[in-house]
Amino acid sequence: MHTIYLHGFCSSTASFKAQLVKQYVERDGKHTLFLIDLSYCPADAMETVEAHIATLSDKDWGLIGSSLGGFYATHLGEKYSKKSVLINPAVFAYELLSKLLGENKNYHSDEVFNFTQQHLDQLEAMHVPTIKRLENILLLTQTGDEVLDYKQGVNYYQGCEQVVIEGGDHGFSDYEQYLDTTFEFLQRT
Repeated sequence: MHTIYLHGFCSSTASFKAQLVKQYVERDGKHTLFLIDLSYCPADAMETVEAHIATLSDKDWGLIGSSLGGFYATHLGEKYSKKSVLINPAVFAYELLSKLLGENKNYHSDEVFNFTQQHLDQLEAMHVPTIKRLENILLLTQTGDEVLDYKQGVNYYQGCEQVVIEGGDHGFSDYEQYLDTTFEFLQRT
């Protein structure tokens, strides 16, 4: 099984969850992993991921996305009819990130970039109005998320498999406890 991991806004492959997934895949030996720093520009990020997807031909693959990566995973999972595990996803990313227009800094690389209205428009164009493949999504969300309203995810992904955890935070700091759940879901036929 091949897994594509998509990190969040201002994040990178150095993030806590990305590194946990990488270590799990290396230990497990049954999976391969696509893990790359995504551009802050949504169109460029999708171009990079879809170029990789084009190389997979008939290979069995799935997606893991955190925050903005969860938004991307929703878009790609619906487009390609693939299983997706969403960790505290940014359901309406174009609304959430409108508060961050202007200069931003990557948490890991310290790269400074300008996030624009054009980027928000690109995100809005990727929004999936209605999930059609409910069976392909596992939502992992925590009620203590200080960045996103977890109820948006619970409502938007209604009918999908959901694990709603009391407390927690946006970073999903106990994600290690949900790695088996993540990969079991991705492998389910």
